Amino acid sequence: MKSTPPPAPTRRALRTSRVGRLPRWQRLATDAVLVFCALSGLLFFMAHEVDMHVTGLASHTLLMLHGVSAQAALLTVGAIMPIHIRQAWNARRNRTTGVLLCSLLSVLTASGLWLYYGSEDLRDAAVWSHWVFGGLGLALFPLHVLWGQRQANACASRH
Repeated sequence: MKSTPPPAPTRRALRTSRVGRLPRWQRLATDAVLVFCALSGLLFFMAHEVDMHVTGLASHTLLMLHGVSAQAALLTVGAIMPIHIRQAWNARRNRTTGVLLCSLLSVLTASGLWLYYGSEDLRDAAVWSHWVFGGLGLALFPLHVLWGQRQANACASRH
C-alpha cells in the first residue's frame, strides 16, 4: 500500500510559520554578539573568580571586551524589539521563553550598571546576581531559539 506524501505547505502557511523570524543577517549578527558577550563574561568569571586562565588575556582585557560586547548586545536586542518581539507576541509564539529572556536581560543590564555605578554596600549582591543570571542566560537563549524553531516547524507542518 502506497502512502502519499503530505501536501507542500501553502504560501500562506509558510508566511504564517515565519512570523517574528529575523532576517538571516540580523539573526547571525544577534547570535554572534550574544555569544561573544556570554563567552567574554564566562572567560572573565573563570579568570577572576575561579583563577583559571584559559586564554592569555588579562582579567581587565576580558572585562573590557565583555563591557563592549554588552553594549553591542543591548543595541541588537533593541533592534529586534520592534519587529521580532511584537510580531511573535501578537502571534502568541514562544511567549514564555521570550518573557523570561527579556526579564533576564533586564536584570543583567541593571546588575551590570550597578557594578559600575552602584554603591559598594551592595556590590557583592550585584556581582552574585550578574553571575547567576548570566549563567541562566547561557541556557535560556538557546532554549528560546530551539522552541521557536520547533513551534514554527509545527505550524508549517499543520498547514
